[in-house]
Amino acid sequence: LSAYRRVRDECKAKVEELLKMLEKPYGPQYQKNVMFLCNHNSCRSQMADGLLRHLRGKASVGVASAGIVGGTAVKEGAITVMKEAGVDISGFTSDAMDDFKPEDFDVVISCCGCGDKLNGDKEVWKNRPVFQDWNLDDPPAIDPGDLSAYRRVRDECKAKVEELLKMLEQP
Repeated sequence: LSAYRRVRDECKAKVEELLKMLEKPYGPQYQKNVMFLCNHNSCRSQMADGLLRHLRGKASVGVASAGIVGGTAVKEGAITVMKEAGVDISGFTSDAMDDFKPEDFDVVISCCGCGDKLNGDKEVWKNRPVFQDWNLDDPPAIDPGDLSAYRRVRDECKAKVEELLKMLEQP
């Protein structure tokens, strides 16, 4: 009887481990995984993350986003303009890249042109199979108060995410 309990407990632990893995928006359950990096993971990378989740459809593409120098909070302007586009990022958290492993990602996108900050122990992020530096403007720094900069960057980001998804469809 104790052998059955041991097997039952081992199976339960494996199932719980699998369920925990499936909760993540990226991981081995996807054919490709994309990491969006930005300085603080508060605006551009959050918009890119939300757009990829929204636009990927049935494509087996996992996604995460992180800040190079640590997370802050998702900007209200980003949440607002993404909601206008039908994408809810209000529940997203601002995470630090130190919470992730580069080897979990096939594609790394620097949303803010911060690729030059990826040196030393962070350089491994640039050495993933695909690395791109999108160099999107920083809406909080340039918005005149009417969210127009947020909307423009959101739309630029959407076009880039659509291009990225087409690239990932290629064999």
